[in-house]
Amino acid sequence: MNTKSTPRNSGLELLRIIAMLMIVAAHLSQRGNWEWGPSSSANHFLMDIIICLGQVGVAIFFSITGYFLYSSKNLSYKRILKVLRPTWFYSVFFLIFFFILSPSSFNLTWPLSSPIAHSLFPIVTNSYWFISAYVCLSLLLPYLKKWFDSLTDKELLSLLIIVGLIYIVPNIISYVFYDSSAMIFTIPSALFYCLAGYTIHRNQKVLSKVKTNRLFLIHVLGLVIYIFSSILIHVAKSNLGYTNINNNILIDTMSLPCILMSLPLVILFSRWNFVNKIINYFGSLTFGVYLIHSNILVVDYVWRSHDLLHTSSASNYGFLHFLGYFLLTTLIVFFSSCLIESIRIFVIKNTLTIIRKNKHIPINQENKKV
Repeated sequence: MNTKSTPRNSGLELLRIIAMLMIVAAHLSQRGNWEWGPSSSANHFLMDIIICLGQVGVAIFFSITGYFLYSSKNLSYKRILKVLRPTWFYSVFFLIFFFILSPSSFNLTWPLSSPIAHSLFPIVTNSYWFISAYVCLSLLLPYLKKWFDSLTDKELLSLLIIVGLIYIVPNIISYVFYDSSAMIFTIPSALFYCLAGYTIHRNQKVLSKVKTNRLFLIHVLGLVIYIFSSILIHVAKSNLGYTNINNNILIDTMSLPCILMSLPLVILFSRWNFVNKIINYFGSLTFGVYLIHSNILVVDYVWRSHDLLHTSSASNYGFLHFLGYFLLTTLIVFFSSCLIESIRIFVIKNTLTIIRKNKHIPINQENKKV
């Protein structure tokens, strides 16, 4: 949502990269074929901690959307096509690729089998829940901006608090008193973080008075609350018999630890205003990274059924060995996905260039962007 004439703020682009690394690490911890043994309790607990980072990464992405909403002037629904095109490209591409690789794994029946339906209709089937939520949010953005712009600073802050409480309080009640994630209200977390990002940008001058070390301490406080609460829940489940406590109370996007860890980072990195072409380039690839590594067919083939990342054998490594393996594997998934996305952009851009040259259509600056 940046204007075309203004270079992207590399501080926020760097935060995009960090957020996507968090998401990749969380998906690895969730979807790997881990086989925990008696000697791998420390590794298992580390995975439980890292899962929370995925929600923090998602919260950051929605917050950045809201951050740029404040300064945007022309909101067009055409921007949704920039989300839909690569989403369908990778969904259909991986469907064809894995069908050729293993046709016996697909049932060509009617109604459509789950893998085929998810690949052909990724948005409406919630194949990528983040993308579905983002598309819904994008449809609302023109109206949200008019609404947010019309509010005073005090009303904006009150709205942010109300939306947060509407979601957080039922979340806590539902998880503490019974084993369910049902919510009294269904306001999506995307709206909350979009509103938070908008509020951060609008109140930059006020927030600039908050010292960096205080923001960092708030971020660390969220992490400490999460870790300490995870230990308490583990003890309550294993030693006190409170089996109805769901750990999602701590790793949900609208959990208190997630809010405390994500929003201070958005404030901090938005202050770091500089331009770096390498950071901006990799920042532009993060959306493709998400689409590639979290595709349902990629997850099933690479992460689970074939365990190409060797998570099962790594489960019982010594802690330092396991930590090194996990960090390296996260980077491999991230940069290999970056490579695939960069190839897609290169091929499409050059294909369009050739087509336009053959048709003698001038290529303006806007058409160069994929």
